[in-house]
Amino acid sequence: MNWTPAELLICTLSRRLRDRETVVVGNFSPVPAAAALLAQASHAPRAEICILGDERNWPYEEAQQLYDAVQRGEADVFFLSGAQIDAYGNVNLHAIGRYESPEVRLPGGAGAALFYYRCKRILLFKTDHRPRGFPERVDFISAHAGPEYRQDGLGQLDGVYTPLAVMRRSPHTGRLRLAAAAPDTTVQDIRQRTGFELESEPEPERMEPPSREELQLLRGLVKDKMTGIYPRFAKEELGNG
Repeated sequence: MNWTPAELLICTLSRRLRDRETVVVGNFSPVPAAAALLAQASHAPRAEICILGDERNWPYEEAQQLYDAVQRGEADVFFLSGAQIDAYGNVNLHAIGRYESPEVRLPGGAGAALFYYRCKRILLFKTDHRPRGFPERVDFISAHAGPEYRQDGLGQLDGVYTPLAVMRRSPHTGRLRLAAAAPDTTVQDIRQRTGFELESEPEPERMEPPSREELQLLRGLVKDKMTGIYPRFAKEELGNG
């Protein structure tokens, strides 16, 4: 079965989720929402999925209850993206250029700094992979990656995921390093599309393509659920491989 870049990214993210975890998906995040629903429909049936904008998967009466739960360390996984993700995993959601007089003013963090610091695992993602989205340093730090390890076990960067690659932090330098490449994608191509110097093994692992079972669930049950949350995304991205 053929698959799209979006479906590859969704399946890659879904496999990182574990049964019984509390998974939080924020605003305007169709890819993580689909990944969470796919995990719940397959290998993580007892995961608690919290999707902002989906009444069926939102256990809170108001946003403050979510923030309180996150501050208590009760969220296992949070998905986070941004206009820029730098070589150390810092995220920019505020401004491109100087903050005082930016080229582009962005929507802002919306709690990203808190979630990055207090959730157990953070899955960073971008739906495209271009140099401007991966600079050496972000123009403004909206959410700080922090240390590689913390005694409280919170705020751990699981990895950075795109349709082209999986990147993880080096325990020695703290910089992102190529961990896996998409099928039929070369290391050179990924480096050319990354704005910072990206270290890699000569032959990195390959991202596993979506399985037939994953695609059937994604294009069936998950698509039906996504239609009620992100109808345009469900129509255009799921089942068009």
